[in-house]
Amino acid sequence: MIYTSTIITPAGTAEKSIRDVTLKITSGLIWLMEVDFPPGGCGLLHVQVFDGSYQVLPATPGESLHGDAVVMKFDDLYFKKAAPFELMIRTWNEDDTWDHATQVRFGVASTRAEMSRYMPAFAWEDFEKLMAEMLVSQQSLRQAQLEAAAREIGG
Repeated sequence: MIYTSTIITPAGTAEKSIRDVTLKITSGLIWLMEVDFPPGGCGLLHVQVFDGSYQVLPATPGESLHGDAVVMKFDDLYFKKAAPFELMIRTWNEDDTWDHATQVRFGVASTRAEMSRYMPAFAWEDFEKLMAEMLVSQQSLRQAQLEAAAREIGG
């Protein structure tokens, strides 16, 4: 699932007066993080993403993302398994004349099947479990067939 938030940050919003926007998401593996900076922002709009008090994007505490006419795409993995299932997006705008907008997007895989696409080792673990179950089933079936064959021969 893809979650988005479009945020308009007024001109003159200082870093000390940051704008916080809460984005509700589901529990799961965040496999995509994008921040879209439309043309005209001149790098004056700043964005940070937090999970509670932990700064997720960028991972360097105190730093921010900023740009002009660029979509920043991060194919990083972040597992969100504890409530509340939300991310906080903080913005500020150093432009003293113009409001600026950004759109942030997060891709979240909520089921084990979806997560296995992004975590091959996770998929292998599921595959090994399935194979072990199939082997037990096959051995039980083989044993039942051998016992049935022995009964037919014996009488």
